[in-house]
Amino acid sequence: MPAVKAMFDGERVILPDGARSFPPGDVIVLFQAEEPSEEEEERLWLRIQSHSFAEIWDNDEDSVYDDL
Repeated sequence: MPAVKAMFDGERVILPDGARSFPPGDVIVLFQAEEPSEEEEERLWLRIQSHSFAEIWDNDEDSVYDDL
């Protein structure tokens, strides 16, 4: 599940050009109450990406690598 930073203009979510290559489907939109600092934003993206990574990596097929 990819994460993409976008803008909301009050009526529509405006995606960056690179995100237009994704197929149509459901999305999750999170609104920030206030502008985060650079460090907070980096932590947020790391948390989002680590969740996506865990969903992909955590499977029986790849469990053979757990003991390396």
